Amino acid sequence: MVAVKKYFLFVLVFFSIAIPQQKEISQKKQELDNLKMEIQSLEKEIVDITKREKKSFSVVDKFNKQNFLLNKLINSYKNQIEEKLEQIDLLQSQIEILRQKTNALKENYARYAAAIYKGIYQNEFIYLFDASSLQQALARYKYLQQFSNSRKRDLQQIKANSLQLAVNRTLVENEKSLKENLLGQKSLEEIKLRGKLAEEKNVLKKFKNDKSAAAKGLANKKQAEKSIRNIINKLVERAELKERELAKRLAEKRKRESLKGKTNEEKQAPTSTEKEMKDFPTEGFATENFKSFSAMRGRMFWPVSRGVVIRKFGEEKNEKLNTVTLNYGIDIKVAGDFKIKSVSEGIVSAIEWLPGYGSIVIITHSEGYRTVYGHLGQISVREGSKVSYGEILGDVSESIEGRVLHFEIWKQRDHQNPEVWLVRK
Repeated sequence: MVAVKKYFLFVLVFFSIAIPQQKEISQKKQELDNLKMEIQSLEKEIVDITKREKKSFSVVDKFNKQNFLLNKLINSYKNQIEEKLEQIDLLQSQIEILRQKTNALKENYARYAAAIYKGIYQNEFIYLFDASSLQQALARYKYLQQFSNSRKRDLQQIKANSLQLAVNRTLVENEKSLKENLLGQKSLEEIKLRGKLAEEKNVLKKFKNDKSAAAKGLANKKQAEKSIRNIINKLVERAELKERELAKRLAEKRKRESLKGKTNEEKQAPTSTEKEMKDFPTEGFATENFKSFSAMRGRMFWPVSRGVVIRKFGEEKNEKLNTVTLNYGIDIKVAGDFKIKSVSEGIVSAIEWLPGYGSIVIITHSEGYRTVYGHLGQISVREGSKVSYGEILGDVSESIEGRVLHFEIWKQRDHQNPEVWLVRK
């Protein structure tokens, strides 16, 4: 009966932990399945286009977007693997603490059992009647009662700890199994991505000197610039909204404090405290302790090791196509090392895919500045993560012009000329 009860408790504790965990796993699996479905849909479109038209530039965008989604899928697997490793470390740390506590309780209980065996606590009545006074007898009785209760609690705690240890060990094995499965899935997707990148490279060769493809590429870039401006506007609006909400919340807090009769000194204390920022974090305040971005004007290191600006900031006329385009940033043709680095510390605010610029990463820095990096191949960062100066964001992808990085700098809603900021080579 005791064994059955213990098993029932184990099952109850295990499922109270496992059910919420299973729900989270199901949600993440659904996100991954949605990504896979979108990748498969693009694969079908690529096949259909290839069958209908031997030479269509639209297939390049399809390949590029498919590779963006594959990269996103791989990063999702990476994030989940990191979470599993953290969870395993946490559980193993808890197991070690529980093990130490249980061993201490067992040693204590063993000493008590040995004392009973030796007869130290066997003759409780003699111990009571041997008291020199009623007050001493009552004190001894109270002590014996507390001692007995303490031993019972120790025994109960040993049982509870043993149960929790069994649950944690089972959870560790589950987490390890899930991690291994994720590693396998990630490896398969990485193999698939390498194959798709090679396919995209072969397709691009067909359009190297194609005038209509170049015109289509420019049209896509025009549309992409508008999309980037819209994304920047949304990020600025979101930050402004949060700051207004925070200001309102702090005003309400000050009002409550004044009604409670706070002293003048307390009322005049700074409102943007560390605690308040934790309670109500915003992108703006998250970057307020970063190094000054504006101080880097004219001294900023380039986002790539080696490169030449092939399209400058502002309006530019294409002589071959006889078109005028507006460039919100600059385009740098990269040679040698294709790694892209963050020009300053910041927070990854957006990772998107846009026809014309492919995969883009937007980073928010101090003082309301943002940098945009376009034409990324594999992406090494994730949305919401903090990046340091010089941290690798990804690499430059292939295009019909070769490896070209699109780079922009924004101050709130105003685009800046990056060449004014970058150190002269």
